[in-house]
Amino acid sequence: MVNVRIECKSEFRIYGRRTWVEQDNEMFGQFWEKCRQEGLTELFRNRRNNLEDTVTNSYAIGVSRVEKDPANRSFWFYVATESDQAPEGWGLEEYTVPASMWAIFDNYGETVDALIEAELYAFEEWLPNSPYVHANVPEIEAYPPSKIDEVNCYEFWLPIKEGP
Repeated sequence: MVNVRIECKSEFRIYGRRTWVEQDNEMFGQFWEKCRQEGLTELFRNRRNNLEDTVTNSYAIGVSRVEKDPANRSFWFYVATESDQAPEGWGLEEYTVPASMWAIFDNYGETVDALIEAELYAFEEWLPNSPYVHANVPEIEAYPPSKIDEVNCYEFWLPIKEGP
């Protein structure tokens, strides 16, 4: 079951690798896998002692740069980590995620299907029936530590603002 909460978050800086994605969901998984194989996600995990000083409560996040036109589903996608400093020698790009109000949809499951389910719920059910619209801020996928033993937690962060 997808749960939703509304939170306002301050801006935060990320460092990561990016790729251009089209409307093909497989591109996300392929890029995450490439970053895993290159050791990038392990680097992110090893650089952080705790998650308490992060906005997303995650070692690695996915950032979809849809802020210019949220309806355009072709955009730069980052596999990144929150940090005030770039890891040296990795050639990572910096981006500052603006402060925003977020509808955060969490879901639990064994696979990334839980993330997709959360996104579909956000766009197809929750957003059209809410008083909000998509804000011109990137979308985020976060992977906080699970609150349930042996089951992964996935979060989809939808930037929102009051509707017209």
